Amino acid sequence: MAEEKYWLSVIFPIAAVSSGFSIIIPLYILSLHGNVIDVGLATTAYSLVVIPASLFWGELTQRIRKIKPFIAFSVIGVIPVIILLYLIHSVTLAIVMYAAYAFVLTASSPAINVLIMGRRKKTVLRSYYGVYSLLNIVGNTIGYIPGILLFSDVIARYLIILFGFNTISIFLMFFLIPKDRVKVDRSGEKHLIKLFPLLNSISRFPQILTGHNLIMNIAKIRKRKKARRLFTIFAAISLVNFAMYLFNTSYIPFLYSFRLSYSDIFIINIFNGVGQAIIYLFFMTGKARATLRSYYRFSTFVRSGGYLLAILSSVMLADIFYVNMFSYFVAGLAYALWNISASVIIYVNILGRFEARYIGLWSAIIGFSGVLGSLLSGFTSFYLGYIPTFAVSIVFTLSSILVFNLAYRDGEKIVDFGNRV
Repeated sequence: MAEEKYWLSVIFPIAAVSSGFSIIIPLYILSLHGNVIDVGLATTAYSLVVIPASLFWGELTQRIRKIKPFIAFSVIGVIPVIILLYLIHSVTLAIVMYAAYAFVLTASSPAINVLIMGRRKKTVLRSYYGVYSLLNIVGNTIGYIPGILLFSDVIARYLIILFGFNTISIFLMFFLIPKDRVKVDRSGEKHLIKLFPLLNSISRFPQILTGHNLIMNIAKIRKRKKARRLFTIFAAISLVNFAMYLFNTSYIPFLYSFRLSYSDIFIINIFNGVGQAIIYLFFMTGKARATLRSYYRFSTFVRSGGYLLAILSSVMLADIFYVNMFSYFVAGLAYALWNISASVIIYVNILGRFEARYIGLWSAIIGFSGVLGSLLSGFTSFYLGYIPTFAVSIVFTLSSILVFNLAYRDGEKIVDFGNRV
């Protein structure tokens, strides 16, 4: 790694802590005799914080135009969250601390995005998503690996591991993050800051933005042909997003209900990360030749197949670990393929005069679908069971294709930096 790129190392421990929390919080709640509803509430609390926090930190980063203080606040702010979880064993505290973690985590994200932008002479969107996502996936996997050693129900041990990762983040932040203001093309920086809530929206967890003047904005642009097509794409992606959180929120409690060890659950999640990394490398190396809309359609079929395998694993109890390891690997492949194709399709559609307005609307729509999915997941799984929850996820995922096709029924082509969408 070139010397000027050493700072990228800080992304790995930050992502490791993030991935660690995404698994340990559900396990923490379940170990305290909480249920899948409590897990759903924790995910929802996290989700309700992320987009408003993204907007707050994004605006503040743009105004102050400094990088290091925001990354410092983010990594240092994790310390009290870990300490409180370690000392006070409470389901309610876990839910509150997960929301608090969402707030401090997003403090560093706009700054890191601006750093990446400032180190690139020319940003190609598909490559940018690939690089950024791959760095996070590698960090996530690093965070999962110590969990393999958790053969007993010792949450405290993993919290200490997370504290260690966070300490590494602090060390790297102080020595590798530049102190000076990053000089980025002014229009490019503003553009990235406006786009940041969207970058955060299509991720492992849902976000929400109630958006200001939401109804008025819809009324102003709903008659435009481009807007109608855009809202159709929004609706299609929101269906997948809803289904994803309907499934993911209940997935760890589902595995836990079959008495899989903590180690097994972490291994299954590692394979999900490996699947995502394969797809991001596929795009980064230029092997993605087909249109993004074809990748979008294919990803929904693949993801539905992953969900179906999870359902089948419940009737093949002897092989539940191995079937789910493959199932979540397939889901990881599909998620990354959907993530890149959906993100870039939305991006190239919002370029123009109403760009900022569309980002706000998109954040609200995609955020609401995710929050609704995570919230309903807990209650549906608790009262009806995991299998009906996963089955409904498949239905919504596949229905997305029908809605998505409506946006392209006129046969128009969209240009994505030389590649057809």
